[in-house]
Amino acid sequence: MTLSTADFQRQCRRLSWSYFGYFAVLALMVPYLGVYLDALGFDSRQIGELIAISTLCRIIGPPVWASVGDRMGKLLPLIRFGVFASLLLLLVLTQLESYFSVALLLGLISFFWSAILPQLEVVTLSSLGAQQHLYSRIRMGGSIGFIVVALITAEILAWGGKQSFPIVAAILLLPLLFAVHLLQEPRNTSTNSEVIDNEKFWRRIRRRPFVMFMISTLMLQISFAPFYAFFALYLTQLGYAPMAVGGLIALGVAAEVLMFLVAGRTVVRYPVRYLLMFCLAVTALRWALLSQFASSFVWLVIIQLIHAFSFALHHSAAMRFVHRYFPADQHSRGQAIYVSICFGGGGAIGAWLAGLTWQQGAGAEQTFLLAAAATLVGLFAAAWMSEKADDRSRNRCGQ
Repeated sequence: MTLSTADFQRQCRRLSWSYFGYFAVLALMVPYLGVYLDALGFDSRQIGELIAISTLCRIIGPPVWASVGDRMGKLLPLIRFGVFASLLLLLVLTQLESYFSVALLLGLISFFWSAILPQLEVVTLSSLGAQQHLYSRIRMGGSIGFIVVALITAEILAWGGKQSFPIVAAILLLPLLFAVHLLQEPRNTSTNSEVIDNEKFWRRIRRRPFVMFMISTLMLQISFAPFYAFFALYLTQLGYAPMAVGGLIALGVAAEVLMFLVAGRTVVRYPVRYLLMFCLAVTALRWALLSQFASSFVWLVIIQLIHAFSFALHHSAAMRFVHRYFPADQHSRGQAIYVSICFGGGGAIGAWLAGLTWQQGAGAEQTFLLAAAATLVGLFAAAWMSEKADDRSRNRCGQ
């Protein structure tokens, strides 16, 4: 369906609120899942394994949901179902404490949770049409949601105890459930599977620009895994107060918000390859600094400000690359490949490795130095992306 001007503006507001709700939940689930698992009595190896198991389902989920979306011809029902199923499973999680039962529930939650963001991204970009520069401002709603929740989560968990984690997450899902039910299905969010040229799609993802892009982003996500899994727990072990922990996490996302304000114009002015290389370089510096100066609050502030480049600018550039690289009838599956391999695979590998090297915090320095090394590998991969080859492949496919 084609949206009128009033409907378009209303859709943009609702998309921004949907991102707000999604990342508000993520502000609890990503930084504090390790804290919750530690409270249940698991050691760092088990925490790494549990987070890796959960993240592995992000590899399976996106392609499954994208395939279902292609067959249905609609994406919003999948988003709504993913939110509702995640809410129910979080309530079940409150009753579980054994390793295998927690692993199973975290895997299921991750599987249904993975139905939300890739489809929401496609709905957003399809709704925007030619006005792609508005993406960063809409996506900024997610950053604001993350900040709001990150500032209060540590205090809530300190007050409510370990059982409050899944309960608070379930409560936070209610506004998201309401927001996604207000969205309208835009035109061309998906295509009937019978008209999709599978051979052309697989030929496209085997080309060097996309392969190097995927390797680059995979290594970035591997490097982020110890930060996501152990940062909040690490600061707590170093003696930082719950409000300070939440404030530092929120500071990183505040820097992200400011970057999103200018990222839309930045990514259309400069080649994607150079933006990715720059973001990877400063992220390697970020992890190296974190390995040495975590005991200094001033250095932690500087480290968290780099998140503007590590995530916001990198994500905006990556989204532009993926959306331009694939034609409209391949957007959903292109997003699924990107999310499942880079975020799912990279997160799982990184979490497993971090669990092995963390050693209850004794291996923190080594772990973050390895993260910096992984990011440098990603930098070299990004340098091998050929933008001329990208342009030629896009022209050959008639994009």
